[in-house]
Amino acid sequence: MKYLNYKVIIITVLVVFVGCNTPVKQEDLQKINGYWEIELVESATKKIKKYGLNTTIDYFNVDKNGNGFRIKTKPDFSGKYKTNKVKDTLHIVFKNKQFVLQTRTPYDSWEETIIKLTDDKLILKNDRGILFHYKKHLKYNFK
Repeated sequence: MKYLNYKVIIITVLVVFVGCNTPVKQEDLQKINGYWEIELVESATKKIKKYGLNTTIDYFNVDKNGNGFRIKTKPDFSGKYKTNKVKDTLHIVFKNKQFVLQTRTPYDSWEETIIKLTDDKLILKNDRGILFHYKKHLKYNFK
């Protein structure tokens, strides 16, 4: 009887996990626009780093054709963002049944697969299998 209970629990967990992992759709891509704060970096086997308060926020701006940029910003207490004006060029393509974020800088280029994209959650996976978990950044408001 105990064995049957464990089987039911494992099957239930698997169904919930698979059901919650819906693929990113074309109409979701505009949700990437805005300020994103990194929460966690992990590999398949372990958490690499969990972030608390972030001093650097990524700003994404992508048009309906999938072209755009990412820029590092630093929020201040007035609600404004400061930047060094260095923009990474972005292009989103559909490749191997997934949307891929192609990034290019003057020094390097790389690809990250968009694993999840909702109004408040973004997960990117690089070619080494490292996952970058972001949450939508809310502006500081001390008024």
